[in-house]
This record gives sequence, C-alpha cells and structure tokens, in this order.
Amino acid sequence: MTSPLAGFPLLSEISAEDQEKLESYLETRELDAGSVLFHGGEEADALYFAIEGALTIRADGQTMAELAAGEVLGALSLISIGRRECDAVAAAPTRVMSLTREHYLRLRDDLPGLALCLQEAVLRSFANLVRGVVGESRAAPGALS
Repeated sequence: MTSPLAGFPLLSEISAEDQEKLESYLETRELDAGSVLFHGGEEADALYFAIEGALTIRADGQTMAELAAGEVLGALSLISIGRRECDAVAAAPTRVMSLTREHYLRLRDDLPGLALCLQEAVLRSFANLVRGVVGESRAAPGALS
C-alpha cells in the first residue's frame, strides 16, 4: 500500500519506510468546503500535509494562495513558535494530515534521525522560498536599488 505522504516534495529525501514511520505521528482531519483549518493570530502548532482537496490561504480578507493535494502548510511551526499570519479555509472537501508540535517533540525523542531529516527538509524548503523571493526582487527593474 502506498503511503499518503508519497509524492510530497518536502519528503523527497525521506525513505518510504521512514515516511510510513512518520505517519504514525500524524493526525487526520476531514474538512467540508468552507471549513476553517486555522485562523490568523492563532498559535502555529502544526505542519499540515494536504492529502485531498484544496485550501485557500487568506490574509486581511484577500486570497494569497490556493494549495492543492500534495502541498504542505505551516512547516516552520515545528521549529519556530509564533502566531499564524493567515487563515486557511477548505475550498472543497479536504483531507489533511497534521504533525503537531507535541507529536514532533515525541518524534524527536523516539526517532531522532527521522526528526532531523524532516527538520532539514523544512529548512531547505524555506531557504529555497527565500532565495526565490530575493531572486525575483533582484530581477525586477529598480529592485533593491
């Protein structure tokens, strides 16, 4: 049986066997269309894997992004304590799997090698995102001048 985590770019360097181990630390949540996964201002306490459906990300009443199955949301919340900057609302019937900070801390105790691989993947993903934003701003006429 294929893991629901198979195919997530964030987990591409984590073996199928370790992805299955990671699954035992995750909680599944089903959302109806229009249901709120979280609100801006709430404590960011979980990483979410979008397994099925779609999520709309909103800030200040404006849609910022649409996330589909196979995408990850809130990964930095495992590493950095803070408040959510946006709302996440199911755009369709949606299934997510979450790794709460509490379960991540248990994973670090139980399987430190897997936890380290996951943490490194989160940080690589964030670094690539930042590099992309910086690269885009440097390419824009008059940017950073």
